[in-house]
This record gives sequence, C-alpha cells and structure tokens, in this order.
Amino acid sequence: MQDEYRNLYYNARRTAGLTQERWAEALGISVESVRLYENGTNMPSDEIALRMAEVAGQQIICYWHLLQKSKAAACLLPQLDKKGLPESVLNLLVKLKDFLHDGMQDLTRIAADGRVDQEERMAYNHAMQQLRELLAAGMCVEYAEEDIG
Repeated sequence: MQDEYRNLYYNARRTAGLTQERWAEALGISVESVRLYENGTNMPSDEIALRMAEVAGQQIICYWHLLQKSKAAACLLPQLDKKGLPESVLNLLVKLKDFLHDGMQDLTRIAADGRVDQEERMAYNHAMQQLRELLAAGMCVEYAEEDIG
C-alpha cells in the first residue's frame, strides 16, 4: 500500500484517464507541477488534492493524500485496503458481528462505572481494537471500487 501512497498522484491521473497535459489543464496547474507531484518532489496543496479527487471521481484520493501529508493523520486514521464493494460490505458485516458479539458487551460492562480498572484493561483494549477494525471496514465500504457496468 505504501507504493500506492507514493504514486498516489500518478494513480489519480491514470484513474482519470488523462495525459499530464490534460490533467494539468483540468486542475488549473502547470504540467511541471504535475510532474513534480508524480515523481514525489513536491506535494500538492489540499485544494489541488480535492480537485484531483473531483476530476478522477474518487474521494479516496483525498484520504490517501491526508495520510501521506500528515504524520498525525497516519497515526490516527486506519490504513485502507482497496477492495471491491461486495468484499468491503461482507468484511464490514463480519466486523460488525464480531463487535456486537464481544466488544459492545465488554465496553458496556466496563463503561458502567465510568472507569477502566486494571482487570478490565485487556478486555477494553480488545474491544477498542475491534471498534477500530469496524471503523476501518466502514471506511472501506465508503471508498470501495464500484463495478460500473
């Protein structure tokens, strides 16, 4: 996935099906800027990344841009696997079932007294991991590749 982030701007242009010249024109920037983004010399502004996402028709470009640009975002946001819509939905349902079966019950019990006791720590950490996985699965559905027929 890291290669995909590094080549994010090249992949965005290829997804749009445009040459560097047409891509630059669509974004309102120079061809040289496109080249610098694609070879990793420069990083586009958030505004340009938003335009890339609009032109390519893929919101995930903004997500990947944010992960690449911000160390804080990279620590907080989950890494997303590029999957099709059916696989993403099924994965979300599995994660939801797991969380509802174990994690939600543990969190409800632990939160009842407003604190996490030492003996509750392992169950709390496990529930939080399940919750992070559930959130990531939901985001994968949001950004899933649709089979357009």
